[in-house]
Amino acid sequence: MDQGLKYMVIAVFTYLIFLCVIRLVLGKQYKAKSFLIDIIGILAVFGSFIIIKYKSTLKLPEFLVYVLPFLLTVLLPPLVLKMNSDQILKYLVLSVLAVPIIHLFFAFFVGWGDLLPFIRIPSLWTL
Repeated sequence: MDQGLKYMVIAVFTYLIFLCVIRLVLGKQYKAKSFLIDIIGILAVFGSFIIIKYKSTLKLPEFLVYVLPFLLTVLLPPLVLKMNSDQILKYLVLSVLAVPIIHLFFAFFVGWGDLLPFIRIPSLWTL
């Protein structure tokens, strides 16, 4: 499969997981802020993937390649959505848990272990 298409599939799946995490965190507030959540999700998720994918083209220092996606995904949603401390804590826990779960899904079921290459998970197709 083409690497660009594979990358986009992972990005879209990650965006959907982001929306689920925000839905769980905000509860009833989700509906009133849904447009803003979509904009933040697009900026955070796709912005992070673009930074990581095109790090050599952007000629960013190595530390910024990791700091910028972190700032986009961890700090942007709580600040812009004005989450209270309870919601921030839930968001941080769920967002940290979401990354290995996404990796586990793609590595085990599809055989794409690119998201967290340092965590080796055998594919269902190779067992």
